[in-house]
Amino acid sequence: MRVSVYGSGLTALVTAWALADVGNEVLVLPDSATSLAELQRLALPFDEPGLADRLRQQLSNGRLRWCVAESEVFTHGEVHCLALEADALAVGEALVKRLALAASTPIVLVNQSTFPVGSTQHLQQLMFQARSERGLNPDVVCLSLPSFLQEGAAILNFTRPQRILLGTDTNSGLQRVRELLRPFNRNHEQWLLMSTREAEFSKYAINGMLATKLSFMNEMANLADQLQVDIEQVRKGVGSDSRIGYDYIYPGCGFGGLSFSEDVMQLAKTVESCVEDSRLMSAVLDTNRQQKELLFRKLWQYWQAEMRGKTVALWGAAFKPGTDRIDNAPSLVLLQALWAQGVKVRLYDPKAMARVEQRFGQRADLCCCDDPYHALQGADALLIATEWKEFWSPDFSRIAQLMPSKLIVDGRNIYDPSYMKSLGFTYIGVGRSSGFLTAG
Repeated sequence: MRVSVYGSGLTALVTAWALADVGNEVLVLPDSATSLAELQRLALPFDEPGLADRLRQQLSNGRLRWCVAESEVFTHGEVHCLALEADALAVGEALVKRLALAASTPIVLVNQSTFPVGSTQHLQQLMFQARSERGLNPDVVCLSLPSFLQEGAAILNFTRPQRILLGTDTNSGLQRVRELLRPFNRNHEQWLLMSTREAEFSKYAINGMLATKLSFMNEMANLADQLQVDIEQVRKGVGSDSRIGYDYIYPGCGFGGLSFSEDVMQLAKTVESCVEDSRLMSAVLDTNRQQKELLFRKLWQYWQAEMRGKTVALWGAAFKPGTDRIDNAPSLVLLQALWAQGVKVRLYDPKAMARVEQRFGQRADLCCCDDPYHALQGADALLIATEWKEFWSPDFSRIAQLMPSKLIVDGRNIYDPSYMKSLGFTYIGVGRSSGFLTAG
């Protein structure tokens, strides 16, 4: 099948690769000249494991091409996939109008962009109106295919999805889209069909539910500290209830990420504008904002507000392991709070340090280190903000030699408090009851 993809983000490029990989002929229209130049060098704006090599393979065999000519992309596709960033609705509106006037055949548009609820219907109406005004056959159908891709696992998410949630308001174009996605629906029936508005809202509701679980467990972790309870044991008890499960109930120093955070913020804004006296989603976001300050508050309390002149090692800046992205990451809040109190930071992250340097520039109170142990030199405490695998089993003897204070504030609860105490460390986790778990 001939497919046209519009966009340069994670969803657009994974979609383009996956569809080309199963035999389709795919043209990609990047969202800017800058994006086109980067794609031609395969300098992707995100660090998705294996994606650049996979794109290179499909480009070499000719099933995938970058294209600068809108007219060629518009007339190429039997199916058109719109995968723009969440804040690019106006760009999408203008693009589909041009598509409507350029395409001579019936148009099947699949909207993968996380636009506000009702946008797929809105885009279809714009295209219908544009063609009608020119006397063209108004044979246009827009479907919604919400993207559930997660950075670091996007290829697997697309090729082996938990579900394929497809929104459609008519049977027109449905068979063609189902055939396009059939290679990714082999293991078991994964289709969930609903209206376009329901599909769009489902995306927001799913992320809202996950954010609520995370914020709830963070609230429970903060309470556990006061009650001298280990939240890790509570987490296991809570997760053992099949109605709840173990996913998204790990307490920590807050969630981040561009798409996830913005989806939750958009949902909160929509709920507040449409539902009187609704405060739940706002509370979820407020809890998360406060949680991002948790490591700073714990350090402030431990040092009894005497922080000026201290140096801390910070392991992790990315909002989660497997990515170099720092969008809305807890580390950003932590860095600003530490600097405001005159604390110097020695940072190590396997992938995200360039992003941090780009954001904050050269600072006397920030040293980006080339390995985690280098970051510990001269540090009065170690803070862990991202649970990279290489942090899980470090050389604790070496840590103790490099950092005589042996103070670790763990924002992701990756260490066992009892073991850390046996090694002589002062260990402060999230909901790990620091009152009886610190070294004596």
